[in-house]
Amino acid sequence: METAKASRGLGAQGQLACLLLPPLLTLIILFVAPISLMAIYGFWATDENYLIQQSLQLTQYKRIAGDPLYLGTLASSAGMALLTTVGSLALALPLAYYIVRFVTPRWRVLLVLALIVPGWVSVLIRTYSWNLVIGEAGLMNWLLLSAGLIDEPIKLLFTKTSVVIGLIYIYLPYMLVPIYASIERLDNSVLEAAENLGADPFRRFLYVTLPLIAPGIVAGCVITFIPAVGEYVVPNMLGGLKGMMYGNLITTAFSNFDWPFGSALSMVLLASILACLLIVGRFLDVNRSMLGHE
Repeated sequence: METAKASRGLGAQGQLACLLLPPLLTLIILFVAPISLMAIYGFWATDENYLIQQSLQLTQYKRIAGDPLYLGTLASSAGMALLTTVGSLALALPLAYYIVRFVTPRWRVLLVLALIVPGWVSVLIRTYSWNLVIGEAGLMNWLLLSAGLIDEPIKLLFTKTSVVIGLIYIYLPYMLVPIYASIERLDNSVLEAAENLGADPFRRFLYVTLPLIAPGIVAGCVITFIPAVGEYVVPNMLGGLKGMMYGNLITTAFSNFDWPFGSALSMVLLASILACLLIVGRFLDVNRSMLGHE
């Protein structure tokens, strides 16, 4: 009897192992192995002929710690990613709330699709298009000059401001979708109960709606901030030297065939993001925020 139970238990475990094996192998081959290899490269060095010296050393990390350019650029990138996250949230929250609460279901899906579909276009094309909008001879300056609001073109391109604008444009759908889903799942009876108890619209939003959609807001902030802090294309095309971000330093290192230094820079970025997530996790219920579990 016990042998039969053990055999059934082993069978269930075997089935579970068979189910988990393909995704785990995929994760190991596509993510764990390349990142591990990069971590090892970070402890190597190159000689004057750009030949890699396969001996463990901290040369690359000492170089990063000793030059304020790298850590300063990392801090600046984190600040720009934070501004991107706040700007995206400021646009996405009222937009998602308006679509769910005031647009009929027939048009709601079309509106959300219209906001998401531009994300299917290449980032390169969308970023170049913003050159034509905010450039010195672009659409924005033409409109302002034509309306007589300014006397000379505003020099917005190749600044940190233009990078943040471009990042908000790119990452707005990432913020919009989880917030939209949270608002759509709201139980109307809870809002009606708050209204019957005398809460005005502002208090209902502040004390009922906002706490209930907090998981969507946190998820949107996380999936916006993390890719934004390591962004390369947008700062390269809209920021120039003034809007350079940490991702540009990584690209430059790899372009110069300094693979150990590029790997070390990448590991520092990865460690910084993990540290940020751990700090956020200490103040938020991540399980509820990201997965919606109590």
